[in-house]
Amino acid sequence: MTGEELKALRERRGLTQTQMAAFVNEMTGRKYDKQRLSKWETGKEALPRDVLGRLLLLALEQPETTEPRRGTTIAIGLQKGGTAKTATSINLAFILARAGNRVLLVDADPQGNATVHVGVPQADVVALTEAGKVLYHALMGKTGLADIILPTSVPGLDVVPSSIALASADTELPGNLTNAQTALAEILDGVKARYDVVVIDCAPNLGAVTINALTAADFVLVPCQAEPHAILGVSAFLDTVGKIQRRLNPRLAVLGILPTMYNPRQTQDRSSLDDISRLWGDERRVFPPVPRATIYAQAAGANVITLDADIGAPGVESYAAIATALLSASGRLPEVADAA
Repeated sequence: MTGEELKALRERRGLTQTQMAAFVNEMTGRKYDKQRLSKWETGKEALPRDVLGRLLLLALEQPETTEPRRGTTIAIGLQKGGTAKTATSINLAFILARAGNRVLLVDADPQGNATVHVGVPQADVVALTEAGKVLYHALMGKTGLADIILPTSVPGLDVVPSSIALASADTELPGNLTNAQTALAEILDGVKARYDVVVIDCAPNLGAVTINALTAADFVLVPCQAEPHAILGVSAFLDTVGKIQRRLNPRLAVLGILPTMYNPRQTQDRSSLDDISRLWGDERRVFPPVPRATIYAQAAGANVITLDADIGAPGVESYAAIATALLSASGRLPEVADAA
């Protein structure tokens, strides 16, 4: 958030600098004054990370409305593993929920990491699987999707849990002649009216479940690690997206490409980021890169959402930019030319 963007946010809320400083103090428990706010707005001082994170949420905040919820669906996918798909999915879902949206996170990866990271204990995942209450069972028509949705500790955020059982769906779905590629879209139709946004965390492959996710989605976001092998995977994935658009889901749009695990001090990372911009920047939105930071590994190890642990964590600007672009494209925010 630039100083000009901070000033615009303050003015949209009809606050003076003194009032805005008091508002920030109420959010953070700090003692900032008008002079400090003026330095932020003029760019003489950088915003503290915790203040930045909270103000980005404030800029995304959704007003109460009686309009029906749209259930805009975004799939987070790339067939290569290790590109921060799950971190992207859970942090995007978190920031959307904290901004006042009703969000459903669908864990469409047999590894089930998103399920655990939003607070479902591993022991509970085992019990849910044995009870027939994970995504696999809903996808195969063995239970209703509404019956397996779980609340999380984040207000406004629910999760469809997953487990290793979902791996069987990649071989079982193709044998279903009626809805082999549309099963996920069909079961989501029954619950989408409850939610503003549905976020699907895809598996690192192009199997039947991932094809189902792309067929169900309005948008797809492609997280790409800033390294050559991941970049090679993007082209293949976008080719698959193009086939889905032509054959199964003409409404599917690429929201953008998100460079992840970026270290600006590494020559290879800078070169890869340049390659991403050169290859796709003219026709696709390339979001600000999420930097490599130890807090992501720490959060994963503790099974928590990074931004829930630290709202000012490196990368919050990227997730806010994605949320802004998604809400704008779905009509929840005024259309913007560049959400970055």
